[in-house]
Amino acid sequence: MSSLSTVWLVARREVKTRMMTKANIISLAVMLVLIVAGSIVGNYFLNRDAAPEVMTVAVAESVSELTPQLEAAAQGQDVTLELPRMTADEAEEALRGPDGEDPTADAFLDGDPASPELIFAEGQDAEIVGLVASAVQAYVVDAQISELGGDPAEFGQALAAAAPQVRTLETAEDDEFDGAAFGVAMVMISVLLFALIGSGSLIAMGVVEEKTSRVVEILLATIKPTQLLAGKILGIGIYGLFQVVVLGGALAAAVWALGLTDGISVDIGAALVWLIVWFLLGYALYALLFGGFAALVSRQEDIGSVTTPLMFLLFIPFYATMFLVPNDPDGTLATVLSQVPFFAPFMMPVRDAFGVLAPWEMPLAIAIAVVVIPLLVWVAARVYRRGVLHTGGRMKLTDALKG
Repeated sequence: MSSLSTVWLVARREVKTRMMTKANIISLAVMLVLIVAGSIVGNYFLNRDAAPEVMTVAVAESVSELTPQLEAAAQGQDVTLELPRMTADEAEEALRGPDGEDPTADAFLDGDPASPELIFAEGQDAEIVGLVASAVQAYVVDAQISELGGDPAEFGQALAAAAPQVRTLETAEDDEFDGAAFGVAMVMISVLLFALIGSGSLIAMGVVEEKTSRVVEILLATIKPTQLLAGKILGIGIYGLFQVVVLGGALAAAVWALGLTDGISVDIGAALVWLIVWFLLGYALYALLFGGFAALVSRQEDIGSVTTPLMFLLFIPFYATMFLVPNDPDGTLATVLSQVPFFAPFMMPVRDAFGVLAPWEMPLAIAIAVVVIPLLVWVAARVYRRGVLHTGGRMKLTDALKG
């Protein structure tokens, strides 16, 4: 059997044993349920907040001339205004509520259009008062212009156009911060962190389980240690990629369902593709370390001594991205760190959202990561080959590298 066939055989075994376990199926299902539930709840609150407020102001026949100005003022304040015609008696009943029912009007407008009387059942609604005041002022201005022989419509157009033309001495940059793109990037690196932590933990636990049960000794009687490690990383990587696609796709669907993509220029499909690219690079970098270093211990109780430093290696670039990039996305430190392979999967998407990336930065970061991966393959394979058959206490990293 060829080496590739052997690696693929181990990978299939890992996919079957890791992906089809009850715990993983339940955890993935819970995540999907939370995303769907969050979409439903978010959609409810967004739609509720987005719904225009409806106000009912009863209008007497004497102030009917104010109707166009009232409608224009309501439109300017994004308010839905209903203006039913009523007599004073009808309006009083509507304000108090007919036969003990809820009131059907919020206010009543009567008197002279230039100085009307605004009546409430109790208290005052400042928004209605402001709306009516704006309408009355517009009515009086139109009336005065008409008396002077002018055209109120032309005056309104001239007034709307009476604004300064603003310019700056500095040339505006083509690439500006896109808040929506920043939000998508933050969600993207959060999913990436979750996927890398889950995949790395699975690899480390799998390696130690095989050592503890002595299964690894049976496996290594027929295949090479490097083939076993490669197959394990490939198989769990397939499962990790499956998680990224499913959860990332669910989040993208949730954003689309909430209507958050309306009016923004973010390409959700492209963001999902970049998420997959950075997951593959990040997974190759971190999975090799999790798989190789986990072979240094022989008991599940000791696995934390290996995985904890690697977890810090994941959290440091994540939090550095959250706090460093928004404050100074084009600074020297952020620019340099985003080229470091362990930082690039987190920093590059967020810096890209700020529009500060030079055309060469993204390709260079990918190229550096691709060059570093073979070096990590050599280190991980060397450590795994020496450590996987070691029993007893924890093996020192220096001893593993000397072999």
